[in-house]
Amino acid sequence: MKKSDIIYLVLGLYVLGIISVFTLLIVKKPLVSQQQATPLGNMSAVSKDAIAIVEVVGPIRMSQSSGGFMNNDAGGIVKKLRELGKRQEIKAIVLRINSPGGSVAATQEIYYEIMKLRKENKIIVASMVDVAASGGYYIASACNKIVADPGTLTGSIGVILEIGNVEELFKKIGVKMEAIKSGKHKDSGSMFRSLTADERKMFQELIDTAYLQFVDAIVEGRKMDRQKVLDLADGRVFIGTQALNLGLIDKIGNDQTAIQIAKELSGIKGEPKIISDTDKWERLLSMFTNVESKMPFADIVTKNKVRFEYMLE
Repeated sequence: MKKSDIIYLVLGLYVLGIISVFTLLIVKKPLVSQQQATPLGNMSAVSKDAIAIVEVVGPIRMSQSSGGFMNNDAGGIVKKLRELGKRQEIKAIVLRINSPGGSVAATQEIYYEIMKLRKENKIIVASMVDVAASGGYYIASACNKIVADPGTLTGSIGVILEIGNVEELFKKIGVKMEAIKSGKHKDSGSMFRSLTADERKMFQELIDTAYLQFVDAIVEGRKMDRQKVLDLADGRVFIGTQALNLGLIDKIGNDQTAIQIAKELSGIKGEPKIISDTDKWERLLSMFTNVESKMPFADIVTKNKVRFEYMLE
């Protein structure tokens, strides 16, 4: 195959990908059926008695972005929640979660913002979709109520720290890394050598501390018995119906169910105005602005760093 043919083939696949994305966005079923949703960025058009839908999609991470209504990283989500909390016409928020979890600190940022809003008497209902596990469940536990589909994957209560190790690979190719450091623990977690016994103990203590923080968060948010949470917090994954029987969620349903619960808890009379997180064009722009995080090489680099996460593996 000629070089020019390869270039045309790559360009053709790229264009086909663009068309596919547009098609998916156009035909995708709206989050809220039979109701006209107003974008968050157009809240000036809202007068009173509104429910906002905020999406948490994918791994929960902090980015270097300043955050905003189009950003779906933890900082952007916190900013959305904070802005919605200031609006008197927003009577409740539905947090639509489709996430396997994420980094410890980023997850806790969202959790604490939700708890803050609850203390300010803002109603927040979690609507868990395909998966809301580990860090996804962590943030859901802060909400007033949790709704899940029958087959939603949730639970996975625990924390994981993963450290890549390329020591043997480097030996095979004749590469050796030397570390000059200020203290014996400065290169702890280096991918170029194995952990020492002291380092393994140190990291285990980090895991245990973060694990207890997870347990405490559920106890506080869900008002559950601590021992019951500990019995469930061994990393197991549950589906929605199991989670209901175990007291991890409050109701089986969908987005409409969550909206109805939010309406009742906030005392809204009549049909509330629905404020959407993002429209289809904003989702498209978000896909392209975050494309580097979807690249295989970026994933390889991430997996070879120390990962400290509430994450469903």
